[in-house]
Amino acid sequence: MKKVFSLLLVIFIFSFIGIISIDAAELKFSSNSVSVGKSVTLDIEKIISGNEYSLSFEDGYFDISSNTCGNRTSITSNCKLTLVARTSLSLTENKVIGFTLTEKASNDKTTSSSITINANKTTTKPTEPVATTTKQETKKSNNTNLKTLDVKTSDGGRVELTPTFKSDVYEYSANVSGTVKTISIDATLEDSKATFIVSNNVNDELVAGENNKITITVTAEDGTKRTYTINITREALTADATLKELIIDEVEDFELIEDKYNYTIKIAKNVKELSLSYVTSDDNATVEIEGNENLKDGSKVRITVIAEDGTKKVYTLTVSKEKANTKTNTSNIETEKNPLIIMTLSIIAFGLIGGIVYVVKK
Repeated sequence: MKKVFSLLLVIFIFSFIGIISIDAAELKFSSNSVSVGKSVTLDIEKIISGNEYSLSFEDGYFDISSNTCGNRTSITSNCKLTLVARTSLSLTENKVIGFTLTEKASNDKTTSSSITINANKTTTKPTEPVATTTKQETKKSNNTNLKTLDVKTSDGGRVELTPTFKSDVYEYSANVSGTVKTISIDATLEDSKATFIVSNNVNDELVAGENNKITITVTAEDGTKRTYTINITREALTADATLKELIIDEVEDFELIEDKYNYTIKIAKNVKELSLSYVTSDDNATVEIEGNENLKDGSKVRITVIAEDGTKKVYTLTVSKEKANTKTNTSNIETEKNPLIIMTLSIIAFGLIGGIVYVVKK
């Protein structure tokens, strides 16, 4: 009977130990040490279904390059973390980092493990035992900051950024007038060994009335990348292609009528060119004039108004020249001749009368 009881007791103890081992989650590193800039994998295993765990470790020593665990404070299944010892670390001695996995409901420390980050040590070449100098591996910079950033218009004007530029602020906005077609980027880097690339659309004409997104991607010496974004809004272009005022010196009674674009004007026969003065309704509109030379009867002078957005409207002036009045001219000539005829006849008449008187007296 005692043997049976002892056997049952042994079975119970092993069963209990088995239950405990089932409840105990595990932390396993792919290596027990890691060097600066190198990666190591942490496997979280034997997570009990239905339980929730949190993983804690000392911050500032690792970057997580891949993560199948999701939120480190809410782990519910087996997963993996790939940890990279930060390149910015400068250790004079090895650093041991502890990792703790805690079951949240009971707040019991389920399990813990640790990994050693190797210090940056100098080494000598084994093939050169005579050499007394050591060579330390040069750490590459991860500085991705811009030192200055200026945006300028095509005519050299400065574009104000919002907010004011700071190296640790990575998104900006700016507004430019509708007359600004292109901009340029002038930037410098905090680290001379870094490089930057501006997006290709920086050379394109800005789309009016829309946001134009331009990016500057900085690559650090160690390959780390950072992007600065500038959102530039160009004001919408006006479409007004009308004249507010038109004066023709040769036509005193000319009147510009709204929404009327064709006019017939009468000018003197000797006028070869019109003297035109005009004012556009929109200051940003431009004007082109054609046909205003060697004017003849029936000539057409075209005044084309071009709005800021390219809209065009044409005012047409059809020339009608005054014709010479031949009857009036003939009448004037005859009128001019009449006094001469009268004077001549008068002289002849006086001569005849004088002659007659002379004869009579004889």
